[in-house]
Amino acid sequence: MKILDNLKKVFESNFKEVFTGNTFKFFDFSKTANYFLEKDGEKLLVNLNKADPEEKQKFKEILDDSIQNYDEGLLTTKNVNKTKQIKKNLPKQKDEELLNFYKEKISGDIYKALELSIIVRNAFKSNEDISELKRDIYLKFPDFGNNVCNLTTSNYFDDYFKELYDIMSKEDNFNISKYGKEVERIVKELPYMVFINRYKSFEEFKGQVEFKLNRMKRYGTNKLKLHALGYDNVEKSFKIVKDYEDDEEITIEKEINANRTIATITFKF
Repeated sequence: MKILDNLKKVFESNFKEVFTGNTFKFFDFSKTANYFLEKDGEKLLVNLNKADPEEKQKFKEILDDSIQNYDEGLLTTKNVNKTKQIKKNLPKQKDEELLNFYKEKISGDIYKALELSIIVRNAFKSNEDISELKRDIYLKFPDFGNNVCNLTTSNYFDDYFKELYDIMSKEDNFNISKYGKEVERIVKELPYMVFINRYKSFEEFKGQVEFKLNRMKRYGTNKLKLHALGYDNVEKSFKIVKDYEDDEEITIEKEINANRTIATITFKF
């Protein structure tokens, strides 16, 4: 398998104890491995949760190369059932319209993750098992693949990010690159984000923020962000913030555009 040869070539110097004297016949993604690369008999274990950013990037480049040039990996898998599932759930006409909207507006990697996530969403709507498809997206885009997938399944690309574009495009200093970077920032910060929108009441959002703050404090996460679109939602987010302004354990930072239609509020604790 070419991917194993490339992994050895790139990582052997830093993982001599793994590669020296060992010949691997296949590799396996494992969240239980103690290190990024680990030996298990004739199997090479890969735990991306243990990799640093540079290692993740190098691994992604190897994986992309194997997919594009050696018929290994994600959409070219030899697993017949998965191939059939992918073909059956390829983007429909409405999905293609959505992809066309984002094609020149977001980064190539996030666009590709969105395209793959639409396949997952279509499979999910058909009550199919999507665990393997989601896993593939995570492996290809370990920094944000799960986040894009979750946002796509929850229809945020159908409305929320379109609304963000409509608001940003009306600003005097707007450019498409700025929009793409904002989408990328939100996608990568998803685990620390609460979206304030028109679909829930003030009391629901107030409870959600309180719950997430308590949970993140408990697990050692030191920030929570509120992201609001539209004047009414921005005002709603500021109203939520008032409950925490006297809390000495929390520092609050506010970013708001000139029209008070986009706000990002960061709780640091």
